[in-house]
Amino acid sequence: MSDKSHSLHIFEVLAKQHEPMLMAYLLSLVADHKLAEDVAQQTLLIAYRKIDSLKDPHAFPAWLRGIARLEALSAMRRQGREFPVDPETLQQMDETYRRFEEAQPTNTWEERFSLVEECYRRLPDTLQTVCRLHYFEDRKAWEIAETLTLNLNAVLKRLERARVAIRDCVQAKIADEPN
Repeated sequence: MSDKSHSLHIFEVLAKQHEPMLMAYLLSLVADHKLAEDVAQQTLLIAYRKIDSLKDPHAFPAWLRGIARLEALSAMRRQGREFPVDPETLQQMDETYRRFEEAQPTNTWEERFSLVEECYRRLPDTLQTVCRLHYFEDRKAWEIAETLTLNLNAVLKRLERARVAIRDCVQAKIADEPN
């Protein structure tokens, strides 16, 4: 097997193994399933072309998320849409994904994504509503403020509280899981 075909074989295995994680990550970034799918395809294409630059296959998930993050940001800019995740939250998300990878095998990403959904359902109605409008219905914060007759800062604060609550809930559930 040539070096190139070996690299491509490694890429195929890694891409298939990490595709659920990639989609979960992108959905948490762009909150639009179609856009997440488009960005995932573009991300995998770029990763395929650059697989020879990856020296450590164990670094593949973080490397793939890095490509995905840049592609998601670029796609959102092209559409004239605001990027719904601030830099601090992005850093926290990356840390959470890294912990997932260290704590559990990567073939449990679908289970992890269901934990996020479960934690979302546990949010108080006020937080669920702003999350649904922003992440699932792709509404901008100012639109949500107008719809709910709230101050823009109140909407932004609710979105922040929801992200923190979901992150903390998921981390607590992971910590409780037996290894």
